[in-house]
Amino acid sequence: MEARYRIGGIFCLALAGVIAWQAIWLPLQEASLGADMVSWMPRATVVIGLCLVFGIYFLATGNRYPYRDVARQTLTPVGWVLCVMIAIVALAGFFGMDMLLRSMGYQ
Repeated sequence: MEARYRIGGIFCLALAGVIAWQAIWLPLQEASLGADMVSWMPRATVVIGLCLVFGIYFLATGNRYPYRDVARQTLTPVGWVLCVMIAIVALAGFFGMDMLLRSMGYQ
């Protein structure tokens, strides 16, 4: 069962890479080439953060430390730490991308 979680972690990391390529890297590439207008998906930073954090968590632990309590339908302390980490990664991605585009002259 632990191997399934680890494979799921690899899948989550691959999904984060694909979304980051499409939503972050390609707009930055367009901006570096001097496009008149660059459109990017700010909401993608949340999905990327979610996939990165859970991908690393599942790959590293194999869900050895459960992030949710199934019986009570609540998060465990590990789950709350993961939620905080997702928020930090998502906000860092959003503000980082915003600052990069603004430094290149885009609004």
